[in-house]
Amino acid sequence: MPFSLTLMLESVNTIHSAFFTVAEEYGNHVALVGSGGKGVSFTYSQFSAEVKKLAKLLQDSNQMDQIEVALLSENRPEWCIAYLAILSAGGTVVPIDANLKAEEIAYILKHSKARVVILSEQFESLVRSYDNTIHIICLEHVHEQNLSAPTELRPKNNETAALIYTSGTTGAPKAVELTHANILANLKGIAERLCFDHEDTFLSILPLHHTFECTCGFITPIMCGATIVYARSLKSRDIIEDIRNNKVTVMCGVPLLYEKMYHSMRKAINKAPYLRRVFFHVLFALSSVSWKLNIPLGQILFGSLRSKAGLNSLRMFVSGGAALPFHISRFFNLIGLCIIQGYGLTECSPVLSASSPDKLKFDSVGPVLSNIEVKIENRDDSGVGEIVVRGENITPGYRGNEEETKRLLRDGWLYTGDLGRIIDGQLYITGRSKAVIVSSAGKNIHPEEIEEKIQRSDLILETVVFGRVKEGKQGEEVVAIIVPDQDHPQVTEILKSVEKPLPALHNLIGEVVKEINTKSADYKRIVSFDIQLEELEKTSTRKIKRFLYK
Repeated sequence: MPFSLTLMLESVNTIHSAFFTVAEEYGNHVALVGSGGKGVSFTYSQFSAEVKKLAKLLQDSNQMDQIEVALLSENRPEWCIAYLAILSAGGTVVPIDANLKAEEIAYILKHSKARVVILSEQFESLVRSYDNTIHIICLEHVHEQNLSAPTELRPKNNETAALIYTSGTTGAPKAVELTHANILANLKGIAERLCFDHEDTFLSILPLHHTFECTCGFITPIMCGATIVYARSLKSRDIIEDIRNNKVTVMCGVPLLYEKMYHSMRKAINKAPYLRRVFFHVLFALSSVSWKLNIPLGQILFGSLRSKAGLNSLRMFVSGGAALPFHISRFFNLIGLCIIQGYGLTECSPVLSASSPDKLKFDSVGPVLSNIEVKIENRDDSGVGEIVVRGENITPGYRGNEEETKRLLRDGWLYTGDLGRIIDGQLYITGRSKAVIVSSAGKNIHPEEIEEKIQRSDLILETVVFGRVKEGKQGEEVVAIIVPDQDHPQVTEILKSVEKPLPALHNLIGEVVKEINTKSADYKRIVSFDIQLEELEKTSTRKIKRFLYK
């Protein structure tokens, strides 16, 4: 009888017990590979043995009376071993962003009360300088013990699987509790929506401490018996090489990554000889027409393009963490690179909705997962309101923060703070309620809508739009900070030839803004904008820190 993920998930009550079941089924299959396919690798049998050894070490260290165990490391196979070992030993994982400053790491260790830290050697001195009484285990030595070491574990009941500190796009981090039941429920919903199996190879590029990558790029593939390859870097060239060399079939990413890939591909197209450019645009128009007729021809029409790019093994890109611009979703899907969108929050384990490849809408995040309820509260005339959800994947709350928990959870429903609408069963995200700009006439303006229009221009690398109160006036006016693409020929020419390039760039970008304003309602028009050459400040998961731009 073939292995059934959904049936297996129905019969287990912890993440690690589900993993051990999968490991028995796919023992000799490769599970984890480091350094873009060139580093250390583990079969499922080896993976399982290493998890049990480290779990036994944790239990025998007399440190597990305090069940919170911090995990501080860059992406690598040993991170996954440590995560499952902590759970197997009856602990709660406290994943820490490896890019945080020393004081931020110290805050998490203090707030979580973690007395055990599993880390990469590079972070050992930092943690010891904070508190030299903390018990430290280095990942570099996790698999140095004899494989015949005793692996019998003493089961412990602990409902909380992970304590996740939010990335802080809107301010101070909060500690989100996720239980085994929360995460298992989310895995069931994902498995019913998207099909993955042991023949898939995932490329992991996003930080594992983030719930999107942890659930979708780590736990989901290992529950299917798939292989996970850890990327060498975030450089586009390295990612494409890793995809090609490992015949990667699935990759999870954030919109910024796909935006950079899009701009890179558009540049290559624009540099191609005239006839080749014309040929591309003819095929693209044909693909667009066929898509509208529900006959997607992109895979056939652009097979050679994907092959030259080293992407022909890919069957699916997954985008999450923020809204994917419409034009980028359209471009990738029309050239035969299926890119689906998901939507979620850390507090929801995290996935709430996901597109299906066969029912994909470019600007939708798909239907809500089958085991989640959704409603739209306080809708305006266009049907937009706050997205409110409930289901078994929903967090019990924020640890040590009853006030914020009460704001988040009301009468069994989680209030996302995101705005959206539902049309024909598809969920559409229009923005964050906290980011909404309110005009002098009291009209709501969603900055994400304007940002998407600005970023359609090849001249623009990225932008952030926000409201600014004008002195002596009611309401807010629309303001933008725009970062030009320094690789674009026109921008490059200005930077090379003009002594003071910012005024010249302002004039160039001003034409883009002027065109957007002519096609926008008066109250949505961009009143002013600034140009900057440095990237906008972001979290480690590449989300713009909106609270810094006011």
